[in-house]
Amino acid sequence: MSSRLAKALIFSLLAQAGPVAAENYLDWAKVGAEARERGLPVALLITGPDCGYCERLRQEFLEAPATRGTLEQGAVTQEMSREEGGKVTDFDGERIRTRLFLARYGIFATPTLLLLSPEGEMLAPALVGFNGAQKYGDLVAKRMNRAHANLASGERPSQSMLADSE
Repeated sequence: MSSRLAKALIFSLLAQAGPVAAENYLDWAKVGAEARERGLPVALLITGPDCGYCERLRQEFLEAPATRGTLEQGAVTQEMSREEGGKVTDFDGERIRTRLFLARYGIFATPTLLLLSPEGEMLAPALVGFNGAQKYGDLVAKRMNRAHANLASGERPSQSMLADSE
């Protein structure tokens, strides 16, 4: 009887763990709640597999001693692969397909840095590509300033303003 119970318990646990382990998602509602609580924008860095520019960004900016932590100082930062499958929990708590989540922001290349409100709205133009740590750092600073100003004022830029590049 006890071995039957043990087998049933193991089978039950494996059955429950299977789908959970297979799902690969991020809970943007929790990320948004943290950003709201801290009064910061969300910095979402979209990367891709076999993306040489993503690797350069990581080495020359994200992990370099002079610029390490730049994003984290001014935003709640998350990285997500453009090739992520499955579903994510959206900023409003609803589960949606990852491709639909990314399509909302018009992701067409990697790396792409988005600065979002805690509700998932764009606060500044997307920063697409990587052309070296100095230039990238300058562009991040400009966009971060714009995102903080828009977050503080409660204003959300129009699509035409978001299309402007600096």
